[in-house]
Amino acid sequence: MNHYAVHFEDDPGKTTAREAHLEAHRAYLEGCADRLVSAGVLVREGAATPVGGWWLVLAASELEVRELVEADPYFVHGVRRSVRIWRYMPMPHAASAAAPGP
Repeated sequence: MNHYAVHFEDDPGKTTAREAHLEAHRAYLEGCADRLVSAGVLVREGAATPVGGWWLVLAASELEVRELVEADPYFVHGVRRSVRIWRYMPMPHAASAAAPGP
């Protein structure tokens, strides 16, 4: 399995669709919990309105990630303006180096 970083930019004209499909989107993410390492909303500093999202996904291929993205209710209903997928290669000791000391 490989790690993939997925960056979503939302269509600013689709805030109503975003709200309307929020629960379906959340349920979809819960159903993908075995493949999602992390997922969250992106907002501008000092703002509350979401501008996109970010996922860290475990998958066998970029095609598998793309299929996961395209089945998300936010993608299906046009909330997402753009999607970028990159292979992510975590550093072996990055988590321990970032941990606070005693």
